[in-house]
Amino acid sequence: MNQYQHHHHNGQSLIEVIIAATVGILVVSALTFTTIFSLRNANFAKTSSQATKLAQEGIERVRTGRDRNSAIINLQIGADIIDSWNGTSRGTRAFWDNRINDTCIPNCYFNVAADGSLQYLDSAAAVPPAAETVGQFKRVVILSDDATNPNTQKKVTVIVTWTDFTGPHESRLVTILGKI
Repeated sequence: MNQYQHHHHNGQSLIEVIIAATVGILVVSALTFTTIFSLRNANFAKTSSQATKLAQEGIERVRTGRDRNSAIINLQIGADIIDSWNGTSRGTRAFWDNRINDTCIPNCYFNVAADGSLQYLDSAAAVPPAAETVGQFKRVVILSDDATNPNTQKKVTVIVTWTDFTGPHESRLVTILGKI
């Protein structure tokens, strides 16, 4: 073997090592990216599921409030003070007897307590800052008239919002509650 052949062989080995290292780096980078992407998706799915559960809990709380004729705090529609779903013996009007869509433009936002009582927050286009905070989430209830029968049915929308590294998100559930 002459000296030229020996150097040529060493040159090929160096190129092979560089190519192998580059391929190795690309494979490790792809695996790392895939793992990070999978973890982010799993975390988003978990967070989204938690938000949906909070929205379901909100709807159940409102349903409980309706069933128990729980308090409605700070809500006035026109001259009527609304203090509960069915009114009280103090002469206040029932929530069912009022058209809420005429007052709350575009939306009537409420917080809902564990006992189903509702606290009126604001009539606004976006979730108000005073929305209930549950961990990393904000939960708020929108009450509105059901278009088909506003005096015996109300539309309940529960919105749970959160923000992560990709930006803001929301889970929104809607149900119709009838007068009992």
